[in-house]
Amino acid sequence: MTDDRSKALVPQGPTSLTPLGRLAERTLAERTEREVRALVATRTLVVGPGGYATISAAVEAAGHGDTVLVKPGRYKESVIVDGKTITIQGDGDRDTIVVGWDQGPAFVLVKTRSTLTGLTIVGGNPDPASDGFASLGISGGAPQLDHLLLRNGGGVVFAGGAAGAIEHSEIRRNRCGILAYGGASPRIEGNEIWANVAFGMSIVGAGTDPLVRANRVHDGKGPGLLVREGASPRIEGNEIWANAGLAIGISGAGTDPLVRANRVHDGKGPGILVDEGASPRIEANEVWSHADVGIAILDAGTDPLVHANRVRGCKGSGILVSGGASPTIRGNTITGNARGAILVTPESVPTLGRNVVSD
Repeated sequence: MTDDRSKALVPQGPTSLTPLGRLAERTLAERTEREVRALVATRTLVVGPGGYATISAAVEAAGHGDTVLVKPGRYKESVIVDGKTITIQGDGDRDTIVVGWDQGPAFVLVKTRSTLTGLTIVGGNPDPASDGFASLGISGGAPQLDHLLLRNGGGVVFAGGAAGAIEHSEIRRNRCGILAYGGASPRIEGNEIWANVAFGMSIVGAGTDPLVRANRVHDGKGPGLLVREGASPRIEGNEIWANAGLAIGISGAGTDPLVRANRVHDGKGPGILVDEGASPRIEANEVWSHADVGIAILDAGTDPLVHANRVRGCKGSGILVSGGASPTIRGNTITGNARGAILVTPESVPTLGRNVVSD
């Protein structure tokens, strides 16, 4: 007679698992089941013929991970996405899917990582003193915004520490282009920003440090790009031209952006203006053909590093240092400017070295 207890001592074959192995197998199976269940659970909610009448209704019904697919049409509403992460996607030619009205923002994104893509966004109250200033307002979160057209409205506002990105979009003929403040740090990349009224971009306040890269900012009624009040963005590889005001303005104590490898040209004001105690690093930019000076550095306490830039063909001087400013200017090539290469007023104390200059 065999003692059943002895079976426990006999190996049960190569497929048996240790308790730890069985736990690992069960954990993997449970994780796979969760992932499959989550994939199956996500839905596509259609807005337009045969679906929801408004984007707002579809957003309200959507759950985390769902897609709201917007058919061509004119949607006069304010859409609020608060907290949940969804995708709102145009289904068709972007120019035929138009969202917004003049009663407030077209979209308000609050603490979300949602994606917004393939839409035309209009409207928003163009008065910057009003709560409805933006056509597209972002507060907190990290949304992904791409292939949008924003036109004839209030523009885009990032605030409340918002991150995320806006890229490959066109922002034209708005009251303002893009405003980032309140510690926002989005990536602003590859956009066409043109013919906006107050400014192309404005970056304001300590802790506001977006990456601004490879954008084209042009034909604005005001400045191309403003950096103020302690902001510290990285501004690189942009082309900024033909704006009615200055091309790039950097102002205020503690304002210390890196401005690198940009092409700044054909403006009706100065190319780059630094004042009121700002201390940016301005390097390897091409600055040419401005109706005023190429680079202007003004005011006591303003002490940027201006290095390895090429400044040419401006109606004023190539570089102006005035008002007691104390920049370091070295390794630049400054040629063919109407009022000389470097003009320094008596009270200013620049440090100069290894510049190549000619009239």
